Amino acid sequence: MTSRKTLEKGASVDTLEPSRQTQAERRETAERAILEAAKTIVAERGLDALTLNEAGELAGYSRALPAHYFGTKSALLAALADHILASYAVRVRAAIGPAEGLDRLCERVAFYIDDGCRDPKSLRAFQAILGSGLTRSEFGALVTRLNSESIDGLAGLIKRARDRGEVRADARPRAEASIILAAMRGVMFQWLIDSNYVSLSRVRDTLVSNIRRSLAP
Repeated sequence: MTSRKTLEKGASVDTLEPSRQTQAERRETAERAILEAAKTIVAERGLDALTLNEAGELAGYSRALPAHYFGTKSALLAALADHILASYAVRVRAAIGPAEGLDRLCERVAFYIDDGCRDPKSLRAFQAILGSGLTRSEFGALVTRLNSESIDGLAGLIKRARDRGEVRADARPRAEASIILAAMRGVMFQWLIDSNYVSLSRVRDTLVSNIRRSLAP
């Protein structure tokens, strides 16, 4: 913290800014490490195994730091879900080209499956968080939000494709999006359980083909 005396000696706001930024960057680094540690715990041992103390210790920080930053386990899990989705969104933006309409929807579906194969830890942790909504009332609002955001995102793609004339006029974007999301998540759940039995490349191509046929005008 900067004292009034320091300011009186000629320190300007501009000279103090790097110090504040460094502190913010340190917190961002610590939070990211704690979230990655929490993801590892959830992916490998499930939600019940996650504690704030262990997340801090595994991240290489004090056991008390996660509680200071996130407050509760529920808040940590909400932040973890957002962290996983934010990282996914960055990869989507880097991978998906300028395609629009139905092509963009199909590319998003294919990418989701391919990305889950590349990053099974994030996928497993996210699936565990989604599953908690069935039996853990404290996570119900979180899972409801995650589901609605995913459905709305896909529905928006379907609506734009419909406006371009690439999707049949009677298609109901939210209903179609719910079915597509269920297929995507269901396939990846099956793969996580038995990767030797589920051929993701074949399932991906079949799912994309089915989407094109079912939405075609």
